[in-house]
Amino acid sequence: MATASSAPPMELSKPLPGQAQDTEAGIPGHRNDRLPCCGLGIGWVLFIAGFLFTIPWYVGAVLLCFYREEKREKPGFIACTVAAVILTILIIVVAILDAVLVHD
Repeated sequence: MATASSAPPMELSKPLPGQAQDTEAGIPGHRNDRLPCCGLGIGWVLFIAGFLFTIPWYVGAVLLCFYREEKREKPGFIACTVAAVILTILIIVVAILDAVLVHD
């Protein structure tokens, strides 16, 4: 025969232990705060701008090393770094191929 549990029923009005509460709003790094630059974050804005002007990709790569305020910015900076490395490799390959083909 099953016995009833002696634990009191769970109240839905109280937050569970370990969950974020509204008192954390406004603290840098809190999940619910909006990122700068229309909610995208500086890293993603630099990544998008890099398709028009390539310099923002290099700026994002440098900021990856120094920007510590917001952890959610990191993926955008990493995308900038990857794009900057690919662009640099592409420029080097094109320069080498141009030098080899011009002298033949």
